Amino acid sequence: MKKNNLWKSILLVLVIVIAAAILLNRQWIYDWWRGLSYQPIGEMGRIMQDLGLTGRGEFLFKAAQPVLSSQDEFNTKCRTVMDEEMAVLGCYTDGDIYVYNIESAELDGIRELTTAHELLHVVWARMSEGERNELVRPLTQVFDSHQDILSNELDAYDTSQKQEELFVRAGTEIANLPTELEKVYGEIFTDQDAIAGFYNKYIRVFKVMEAEMKELSRQMETIQGEIDRLTAEYETRVSALDAEITNFNSCAETAGCFATEWEFYSKRAVLVQEQEALEGIYNQINGLVDEYNGLVEKYNADATRTEKLNRVMNSSSRPEKL
Repeated sequence: MKKNNLWKSILLVLVIVIAAAILLNRQWIYDWWRGLSYQPIGEMGRIMQDLGLTGRGEFLFKAAQPVLSSQDEFNTKCRTVMDEEMAVLGCYTDGDIYVYNIESAELDGIRELTTAHELLHVVWARMSEGERNELVRPLTQVFDSHQDILSNELDAYDTSQKQEELFVRAGTEIANLPTELEKVYGEIFTDQDAIAGFYNKYIRVFKVMEAEMKELSRQMETIQGEIDRLTAEYETRVSALDAEITNFNSCAETAGCFATEWEFYSKRAVLVQEQEALEGIYNQINGLVDEYNGLVEKYNADATRTEKLNRVMNSSSRPEKL
């Protein structure tokens, strides 16, 4: 009888231990179970390879079951409470990752970046409060050093979301991070700098156009200033010449106004010379106007291109073909 009670006690302890283990590791078990049924297909399979995931990174990747979504599917899953004007590229919702399937040669790298971005949301969701607190200092350091990139991006988020979003964006947009962060991201990606490379690859398209538009704007402003200066000079000198011509003609019609024939032709030559000078200024103004219009055309082409790319990235719009 005592022996049976002993076995019952051992069995009870074993059940309690197993139950406790399951309870403590329920997230891992859930992730493991979901990962068993997931196999990335098509482009997502290639993206998974291109991300260079570690064992843990691949484990969480499969647990979140990322898919490349069409416009309608993506909007259904990711735009329930999103601003229609925002270019939402991906989301992590109800345990799943959805990536908007942007097919544009000019935005090469954007799907890889978005997938990595959402994967880091998965990582953050599985961190303890203590683990997150340990990252406050290095993340603040990164933010202070890269406000030109991160400040505007984080402005759209509530205070409660900013630390998570900073963690995600630092890991996908910034290379050469502090050691503490390199260690965390190194548990997911074999080369975190390569992940930031995806960001630089696609964002470079916008940076190049932005820089070009800024330079075009500077040139237009300079040329417009020169046009305004020459136009003011031209109008002032035309008014003065008109008055001088009126006086000259009046004098020519008045007997004895010109003392000699030489004086007549000499003053007439001065007026003709001024007319020719003004014609030169007029042609110069027209040349500058043509140059200005050419710059405006280039600026508008870049602006249109930027707008089209933004529409391609915005699942709430119907993008035009590029």
